[in-house]
Amino acid sequence: MPRFRTTSAALLLLAAALSTACNLQIGTGVEARDTWTRSYPITATGSFSIINDNGRITIDAADIQTIEVTAERIVKAGTEEAANEQLKLWEIQEQVGVDSVSLDSSTRGLTINVSRNAHYTVRVPRGVAVTLTSSNGDIAVTGLTGAFSASASNGRIVGTELHGSAKASTTNGVIHLTMAAIGADGVSAETTNGQVIVTLPRSANANLTARVTNGAISHENLDVQIVESSRRRLDGRIGTGGPTVRVETTNGEVRLIGR
Repeated sequence: MPRFRTTSAALLLLAAALSTACNLQIGTGVEARDTWTRSYPITATGSFSIINDNGRITIDAADIQTIEVTAERIVKAGTEEAANEQLKLWEIQEQVGVDSVSLDSSTRGLTINVSRNAHYTVRVPRGVAVTLTSSNGDIAVTGLTGAFSASASNGRIVGTELHGSAKASTTNGVIHLTMAAIGADGVSAETTNGQVIVTLPRSANANLTARVTNGAISHENLDVQIVESSRRRLDGRIGTGGPTVRVETTNGEVRLIGR
């Protein structure tokens, strides 16, 4: 019996240590929520960024001159009072300039029995460069002509009708980029566990590089001039070559599709 108590105590200490090391937030079903809104004038080719811990980010590009942000903030805690108090204390940090806007809704440190999620819905001018960082949550972007960059630990990244350069990386999740054009800085899509799909204009000029460790590489509806090809790698070009399109996954499938 003493040995059992000692083992239990040791396990509790280990769990606490792991929680602290990972900055875990442990929440219950009691929640408080609000809607946070902002509007920022910005130059046509400015930049916009979000850093978020938990929650989805959706960006739509439009013919507008301001960045319009709506964030649904949700806090879960052990009691209603605690949830409301933590919601009041949670600030989204803003850095605003004439040609740049940055939002940071990440939370740092260990908070026992509290979890926070921020779900963003944003409209931006088409030419704005967008950079998004998320720990846990899907990212979706549509219609950008400016540069697009997104990184996530756990979550799907989807880019649709992109006209500039694109860079997407995630640890666990699918990446699907549909390029209406390829910017000078090219396209990069990389995940550890998940499928990667990149759709390109058939008329584009680009160099192609694809890598996979456990999975398959395929291309369809593209006139690819192959330089080197094997089960795990593909190097080639479409058209006369140009910006590099690099696609890579460790565990999953790589697909290059022409349209």
